[in-house]
Amino acid sequence: MSLFKACKKKYNVPLWQCPQFLFFIMGVIIAASTVFFYVLGRRYLIEPELLALIVLLIATVLLVIAFVVTRSFEGLAETNKVKDEFINIVSHQLRSPLTSLRWASQFLSKHKENNLNPETCIEYFDLIKENSIRMEKLIDDLLIITRLNDKKVDRKKSKFSLSDLANEVVKEYEAYAGKSNVKIKIEQESVPNVYSNEYLIRIVLRNLIDNAISYSPKNSEVKINFKKKGHKLGLTITDYGVGIPQDSKKRIFEKFFRAKNVIHKKIHGTGLGLYICKLIMNTLKEKIWFTSKEGESTTFGFSLTIN
Repeated sequence: MSLFKACKKKYNVPLWQCPQFLFFIMGVIIAASTVFFYVLGRRYLIEPELLALIVLLIATVLLVIAFVVTRSFEGLAETNKVKDEFINIVSHQLRSPLTSLRWASQFLSKHKENNLNPETCIEYFDLIKENSIRMEKLIDDLLIITRLNDKKVDRKKSKFSLSDLANEVVKEYEAYAGKSNVKIKIEQESVPNVYSNEYLIRIVLRNLIDNAISYSPKNSEVKINFKKKGHKLGLTITDYGVGIPQDSKKRIFEKFFRAKNVIHKKIHGTGLGLYICKLIMNTLKEKIWFTSKEGESTTFGFSLTIN
């Protein structure tokens, strides 16, 4: 029963298509075949060394076949899972902004009939812009995930200032933070340079800062701090927003996962940002962590090797 649940959860395929189940069945077949050939050999062969060699050879061949078959089915199962995830994106993540775009554009196209004043038209244009940005971010997220998984991203490391990079990303989000009445406070002190991939770390910072602003209440602040420990430089980003429920913490880095409290508050998101952060840090062989208390605060942090 546990095997069936694991297959359903991981691959969402019938039991007979599950790689683990197939490997189990092949194992049973190998064991049965080994015993059969051993008994057969004992009956018709005299030399025990020759018998052992034949049984070992047969078991090895069957094991290789089992491995190849299992890996093939695992690839098919993963493809099926990716297909289901893509359908989920199309049906949920894209439908909402597309519907808003269509509705707003149709309403604006009949502005004379609807007697729209300039202020109302601007509101609809802002709605179109906002939903276009949501779609663009979703597509960018999917592209970076694909490139990381296919190992098509340049992972070359170099020396750079994490402090300067953080300040650059903060400037990118000043307008968004100002619109949300959120103030970003960044610790301005001299910190050593780090040795990592600046392009990928910029993506991590963008996702973490974007989340911190999005989940913060109005008239609050986001704090960014640095801490040197041994040969590592850590960076933490703290917001005082909705927090992460205890039962959601173990799944927070899963693809498409969003905690129930942010869904209930209707905070827009794709559920890909933290998954991308985790994927990048794993690619760079660095650590990312978080601490959170629901309704109080959340801190995400990562560390990089000091140059």
